[in-house]
Parts: sequence; C-alpha cells; structure tokens
Amino acid sequence: MGSTPLYVVAVLAAVYFAYRWALPKPIPGIPYDESAKNSLFGNLPEIWSAVRTTRRLAPFLVEHPKKHKSALTQIWLGPFQKPRLILSDPRESSDMLLRRFREFDHGQVSVDAFNGMIPNHHIAMYSSDPRFKGNREIIRDLMTPKFLHEVSAPQIYAKMMTLIELWTLKTELSKSQPFSAHRDIFEAAFDMISAAAFGLEDDQSTIRHQLDFLKSKSDNISLTKEGDAVIFPEIPTLPILEAIEGITNHIGDQVKSPYPKLMNKYELLTNPTLVKQIARKNKFIQDQIDKAVMRLRTGENVTRSAMDHILRREMNAAKKEDREPIFHSPRVHDELFGYIVAGHDTSSNTLLWMLKNIADYPEVQTELREALHSAYPEAHANGAQQDCVELSKTSVPYLDAVIEESLRYEGPFPVTSREAIVPCELLGHKIPKGTQVFLLSDGAGFQSPCIPIAEHTRSLSSREKSMYGSWDPSNMHLFAPERWLKLDESGNVVYDPLSGPMMAFSLGPRGCFGKRLAYLEIRIVLALLVWNFEFHKLSDELSSREAYDTLTKNPRQCFVSLTKII
Repeated sequence: MGSTPLYVVAVLAAVYFAYRWALPKPIPGIPYDESAKNSLFGNLPEIWSAVRTTRRLAPFLVEHPKKHKSALTQIWLGPFQKPRLILSDPRESSDMLLRRFREFDHGQVSVDAFNGMIPNHHIAMYSSDPRFKGNREIIRDLMTPKFLHEVSAPQIYAKMMTLIELWTLKTELSKSQPFSAHRDIFEAAFDMISAAAFGLEDDQSTIRHQLDFLKSKSDNISLTKEGDAVIFPEIPTLPILEAIEGITNHIGDQVKSPYPKLMNKYELLTNPTLVKQIARKNKFIQDQIDKAVMRLRTGENVTRSAMDHILRREMNAAKKEDREPIFHSPRVHDELFGYIVAGHDTSSNTLLWMLKNIADYPEVQTELREALHSAYPEAHANGAQQDCVELSKTSVPYLDAVIEESLRYEGPFPVTSREAIVPCELLGHKIPKGTQVFLLSDGAGFQSPCIPIAEHTRSLSSREKSMYGSWDPSNMHLFAPERWLKLDESGNVVYDPLSGPMMAFSLGPRGCFGKRLAYLEIRIVLALLVWNFEFHKLSDELSSREAYDTLTKNPRQCFVSLTKII
C-alpha cells in the first residue's frame, strides 16, 4: 500500500513529461501564437473553425503574418506535427520558387493531397521522384506555342462560340434581366478543356445540349425568378461532369486537411458516391483513349487533342523500342485526368471572377471593348466575330492587363507550398530539413502593403536578382489594369508582366504546368464575351464577393445582366 502514492506520482510525472514532449516545438526566432504552442492541437482548432465556417483556409494564413507583423510566422496543424511556416513576402517567395529550388522542392502538402486520386500524375511527385522526368516528357509539347495555337485554340474557340449562342438566347428570353452564369461557365470550361484534352465533338458538348434544350422550350417558356434573377430551366448535369466536380472537391478538401492521406482513405471507405465517381472517371478516360487509338490505327494523321499527341508519342516510342504500345498505363490515365481537373477548375473559377470584375468596373469594360475594336478593326467594321488566329496571336495590351489584374485581384491559388529538402536559411532563421512552407500569393505585397523586412535578412539571390517592380501601397486594394501598362521607347503602350509581383500560377520549375493553356483560354473567352455583350453592373445582392475553396478559389455567386452588341 505504501508504494501506491509513489506509483501514482510516477504515472502522473510520466504523463506530464509525455505531454510536455508532445507539445509543439517552435523554430527559434519565428513568431507564433503562444496559445497554439501550449496546446497539443496547436492551431488546429482555430483553423478547423475557420474552414467549417467559410470553407476556406487561405484567409487564416493571410491574416496570421499580419497579426504578428512579421513576414514569416509558424503554425502547427495538429498533435505531433512539426511547425509549418507562412511566408508572406512576394520577393522572398519569388526567389524561393525561381532560384532556390535546390533547397525547396514541391511541398508534401501538394504531394499528399493529389496522391490519393492521381498518384501517377507529376503534381503528386517530388522533383527527385524517378518517375517525374518521364511524366513531364510525355506532356512537354502540350504547352508549346505551336501546339496551343494549332490544336488547343481552335477547340476552345469552337466551344466558346456555342456559349455565345446560348447567352444570346438567354439575353433575348430574359430581356436582359440578371441570370446566374455559374453553371454555364462551369460547363463551358469543361467543354473547352475536354475538347483540348480529348477532341470532344460538338454533339458531346454540355453547352450544346443546354442550348438545344432551351431552344426547344423558347416558344412557350415561362421563366421563374429568385429575387432579382431569372431562373432558366436546365437539363441535368452530365454524370461525367458530376464525377469530375466531386473528385475535384475531394482533392480540394485534402489540400485543406492536415491529414490528407488519412482523410482520403476514410472517404474511400465511407463515401460510396465518391467511389462511383472514380469508377465513372476511369471508364470515361478508357473509352476516350480507345476511340482515339482506333482513329490513329486507321491512319488518321491529324492531331486534334492532347490525348492524340500523348498516344502518338507512345506509339512512336514503342516502335523505336520494338514493343507493343501501352495506351492504358496509370501514368497516361493520371496525366490526362490531371490535365482536365486542373484546367477545368482553374479556368472556370478564374473566368467567374473576371466576369464579376468586368461588371463591377464598367469603365474597365468600356476601355477593354475599345481596345478590342482597335485591335480587330475589320471584324468591328463588319459587325463580325474575330477569328481564332486573330484572338490568339494579335497583341492587345489592355486585354493582357485586364487578365493579369484579375489574377492579381482574385487569383485562383492563394497559397503555394514548398518543403525544405536540406537545412537552409529563410529571412535570417535556420530552417530544418523537412519544414513545410506556405507561400502566399494573396494579402501583403499583392493587395495590401508589404510587411517590413530587414534587407540584410533576405537571401543573397533575393537581394541581387529581384526581377519585379512593386505596387503603389495607396491603390493596391483597387482593381486597376493600367498598373500593368507602360510606354516603350517608341511611345507605344505595351503590357509589362514584370510591373509588380504575381504568383497566380506559382513560378519556377514546379510552377503550374498548364499556365499557358489557361492564359490562352482566358484570353479567347474574355475577348469574345466583351466583344459580344455589354455586362451591366448589378445590385449588391447579386454581386457579392464572398468566396469558398475547392481546388481553387470560387465566388459563391456570379450573375450577369447582358445586352447583345453584335
């Protein structure tokens, strides 16, 4: 009996020391929340509360450095977790992405988030992964100017003209009353990326099906209203589109989760809808590949999609190596699906934000339309559409400025992650190998003034090779495309992509692979919409800028009120 108190004391002491051992361990000198340091769960309760309320992680990350008045802070995402750093400085972030990639690689956050759904896609691989180089090799030509202009652009243009036709009919039927653009842009973006990926025919277009359905109802249509907006009847969403949306949302949830691997396994065990969506996706890609192989084996020489190009490369490689081609490899399947997921989600949400900006800033819309009229004088004089070649190749500085300003103002990816792959230094602090770093492309330095940093703490390459200008702190919060324009030596107005910091698609060797395709699609879509329609400014009720996150940043609503111009 006498030993019982000693036993209890020993147990309590062991528990206490285990508790102290399990508490978060900060990296010396980097600011953090004292309450998180003294909690087994770190910052996780506060983060989960924010994510459940807003469906967004980025606002918490953006505000944390501001709260501590430090461009570099640290947080903990749960028990037994190493600290994760938040870097809120465009210069140092750009330097890390462009020049310090031998110290900081693709982050574990991204690898784990994508590994559950597309483990054989290059986005789910570290740069040191033996598979990475081979994956990038089979898709490398898809972003060359030749492929984009000759293969991707015509597909995007053709599907976009169907959306123009649909919105012309909706404008006529609604008498220019507001209607939601959300689903139309979502489906049009799917049509465009599917056409670029698989050579989707017009009779497979979701927007074409919506147009034909609305035409069949137009003679005796009875429109309902919800508030100030008109509600149009619609056909059900295609199963494959529902599957892609479901899988994209699942990946987005994993990006926000501190335990993405565990979450993915749990969802696969408990979510039969997700399992069915994955099976539907797999069948869709297999069917598309089989159709393409049949065409290619009959001697068709035209490359009309990314898939055609990838399959031709495999056929040529197999012939060279004297083997049978492998068309249904996990690598090919995942690269094609990743091409669709990333391309669709990025483009659709970027376009939704751009439409909101065009309506909210009518003076920008007017100037953009005038710039387009000047750039395409013959089409303007004839009341005709610009052709695909003109749209993709003619220089229109103000169009480029509007696109870039929209991406700065409401970028699709507010956060990029990197991982220290060697012990290194960041803003004067020693960083252990394996430390995860969140790089912000939102907040300080982008839409609000930079957080002050002592120049001597910056990396040598950051001090010597800064390539961007900086934004005027007095108007960073405004939507102002002219900030991207300057006069060249001849006095001509030109677009300057280095006017100020921009990380909408990340930077460097692990930046967004599909960036060029995204810019091409956005350019064609925005030019055609502003050419064909006037976008009217809407009431506050219909122009909210509230957002939520899937894989990218989404507006909660996007309504348009249109007048047809040509």
